[in-house]
Amino acid sequence: MISALIISAIISYLLGSLNFGIIISKSLNKDDVRSHGSGNAGSTNMLRNYGKKYAVMTIIGDMLKVAVAIFISFIIVRKLGNISLAENSDALIYGINARMFTKSFAGLFCVLGHIFPCFFGFKGGKGVATAGGMVFMIDWRIALILLAIFAIIVFITKYVSLGSLAMAVFYPVFIFVFFTPNNSIALLTATFSLLATNCKPTSFPAAPSTLAIVPVPSDAIATFKSATLPPL
Repeated sequence: MISALIISAIISYLLGSLNFGIIISKSLNKDDVRSHGSGNAGSTNMLRNYGKKYAVMTIIGDMLKVAVAIFISFIIVRKLGNISLAENSDALIYGINARMFTKSFAGLFCVLGHIFPCFFGFKGGKGVATAGGMVFMIDWRIALILLAIFAIIVFITKYVSLGSLAMAVFYPVFIFVFFTPNNSIALLTATFSLLATNCKPTSFPAAPSTLAIVPVPSDAIATFKSATLPPL
């Protein structure tokens, strides 16, 4: 089982390192999205710099890669670990439902690969779309609820980072609501993936550290000195 998990972790990480924001910006625009805006290689920065089409392409790619990672991990665990991952299976991995554990485990390393991609100097995106794809694979009901929370917060505050943080906070809450305590403990390992999406600086505007001093032309000073105030 250990060998199966190691291989699964490596493959999931490598798939996560295929950062589609970077790939799309370099292949279609001959540019690197990380050199603009927030410096992140995610869909938000793609939207700001290249438009909706490229942002949607990035979201789809970043979500699909985690689905592929989980699918491959299922095959590896079944073949090398000799464990059933059927829907109604009672198989356990380290005392945790094998199906849920495999999804969480593969999703975690895929998100880490997205944030720290080995193919692009370990500088990627925040992993929001990839983590979202992982949650969809775990339970589509939770994914839709979190998506609604994200949309409402972004609509009200205009801050994508705040919406991402809200999803990370509410994710473990809904895990406990929809799953048994045993499975909840397993899936909480995947919460690290969502929390990791907020480990980078947010897009909140920073306050200026110093005041800019603007020089005043000498002729303007002379004009001011020669001016007389009107009588009160």
